[in-house]
Amino acid sequence: MGIGSESRKILNIVADLAQNNIKSDVLETEIITHSRLSDLEVRNNLNELEWLHLVKEALPKPVHAEFRLWNITEKGLQELSDGDAG
Repeated sequence: MGIGSESRKILNIVADLAQNNIKSDVLETEIITHSRLSDLEVRNNLNELEWLHLVKEALPKPVHAEFRLWNITEKGLQELSDGDAG
């Protein structure tokens, strides 16, 4: 599929924080903290990963929250295991 190195880094962070569990919600602020990237860079990478169906926004979305919750998907876990094999 060929995702960029920053996007792969974000995908790895989401997987690590979720402990490779597709049902674990990961706080966007935690992803930002662990990535050491700007909020905007992290959100852009998360949006790309969501478009590729590697992560998804956790639902239901908190109504008044300025942050979002994310989940890794089965496809995201597969992408990481395929990447490790290469």
